[in-house]
Amino acid sequence: MADYRTIRQLRREALGHDALLFSAAFSAGALLYFLGRAIREGLSDGGNTDFWTISLSDDLILSGLIVGELFLVWNNGLRQGLRGHSIGKHRVGLAVVDVGDEAPTGAARGILRGLIMAVLLDLAVAAIPIGLPTTFRRLTPDSWHFGGAAYLALIVLVVPLLLSSDRGFADRIARTKVIRATGDGATTTEGRQRILTAMDVAGVVGLLAVAIIYIAYYSPLLRFPEPF
Repeated sequence: MADYRTIRQLRREALGHDALLFSAAFSAGALLYFLGRAIREGLSDGGNTDFWTISLSDDLILSGLIVGELFLVWNNGLRQGLRGHSIGKHRVGLAVVDVGDEAPTGAARGILRGLIMAVLLDLAVAAIPIGLPTTFRRLTPDSWHFGGAAYLALIVLVVPLLLSSDRGFADRIARTKVIRATGDGATTTEGRQRILTAMDVAGVVGLLAVAIIYIAYYSPLLRFPEPF
């Protein structure tokens, strides 16, 4: 059956799929940190582990974010450069190709595209007004921290979704474009779709659990980053 959705509509759907898998990666990173710290504290304190404190740890959020961003660099970067699509784009039948020969861009340009998306996402997370410990904030000097960059990153990420352009910021930097995939293997098989759907659900549950605990505790301290 013919698919009459536009590339723009398919991109939004693919972004949703990739965002859900990002949630799964984030949840896995947070869970690994939680289990590792719980086991370590249990062994060192004779079985007395403060699970509430671990759940509210900045390092738990940071661990999830780092794993999620590494997944983003792989999924929307390396994999996309080598195979021509992220997992989300494969699910809807899209491909990311060079603007000239319409071939996959290769590992280097793919990773560049993934790094751009990871940096923009990390900066955008800083706009959430509860002082989340983003990778950029934790691993760079305070003098590099510019609050307005968070809002700029949000604009760069969101505007292409609102406008009619089929090319986003990362596409223009990496000289890529998104087209409909063709031929055998243009879309994900039904069996893999079911597995990915289960991962989507697990990721959402994990992310919501972390978010609800964190926001409920820190809600009295809500603050927006200063532009300067």
